[in-house]
Amino acid sequence: MKGRIWLALACLVAGIPLAAYGLAEHVPLLAVVGLALVFAFWFFAWQWIARANKPATPIKPAANAAWNMRDQPAATPERDERADR
Repeated sequence: MKGRIWLALACLVAGIPLAAYGLAEHVPLLAVVGLALVFAFWFFAWQWIARANKPATPIKPAANAAWNMRDQPAATPERDERADR
């Protein structure tokens, strides 16, 4: 596994008990550190989710992209669809 995965797991494993102990025993410093570690885990997890959503190969632009033709008038239709009704 990569280093970020180990770091995220360490944040989760250390953060939950630390936050629980700090909140249960009224030790605000331990609670804040534990919650910060849990939030760090969520940050790493969110980065992983966002990276997994990206395509593996880059998307190639179209040969005749629409924004290249914005100065040209629209083509006239060959037949009027409203006249067929």
